[in-house]
Amino acid sequence: MFKTIIAVLSLLPVIVAAETLKIDDAWARATIPGTENGAAYATLKNLKDAPVEITRISSDVTKVAEIHRHTMSGDVMKMEEVKSLSIAPGETIKFQPGGYHFMLFGLKSPLEAKESFSLTLHFQSGSKQTVQFLVKK
Repeated sequence: MFKTIIAVLSLLPVIVAAETLKIDDAWARATIPGTENGAAYATLKNLKDAPVEITRISSDVTKVAEIHRHTMSGDVMKMEEVKSLSIAPGETIKFQPGGYHFMLFGLKSPLEAKESFSLTLHFQSGSKQTVQFLVKK
């Protein structure tokens, strides 16, 4: 019994350190069969009194998942990977077409309308948060 109590207590710092992002409107576009890549979107709000830093993302539906954003370089819009994304206390970041988005490279099967999949956000603190995304037409 004593070992069980110690084991549970050793987990408390991990539980207390968990990130707190409010995530709304998590969705992805349906893909055409044969398409290997997709994109997903959501609105992320930091509910903590400290910055939250996302260092990577992962999903079982794809080989590689990355955070990307569109930027303008003169008259040309380009897409670039965001290696780490810091969200300030109280800040809201809307992932949307033409802005920040979750890139899904090497989809294992097409994303079909009305289905859902999960994507996991990994934080600098070592904690993670899994989000369900609804696939839309």
